[in-house]
Amino acid sequence: MNDNRDSNYISVGGWMWIMFVTAIPIVGLVMMIVWAFTGDNESRKNYFRAIFVWLFLLIALLVVLSLLGNLPAIQKAIQSHPHPQTTHSL
Repeated sequence: MNDNRDSNYISVGGWMWIMFVTAIPIVGLVMMIVWAFTGDNESRKNYFRAIFVWLFLLIALLVVLSLLGNLPAIQKAIQSHPHPQTTHSL
């Protein structure tokens, strides 16, 4: 199945190696970044880019939900914050 003309082909053993490396803390994250932006294999690059997009969307969703969950506390803190006194001169 491995055809030299198809540079996007990754064997089962290749995918097993990729999965093993990505399971290693810190090393896996670094390799995911490397594989997402370097190399000739477009399939592997697109796969890891898609993982980073999902990760970004998940983080954004968690931030929004966290802010919405704390919205009453945020509003209360804003309203209880002392406002500077302004003097009007005529």
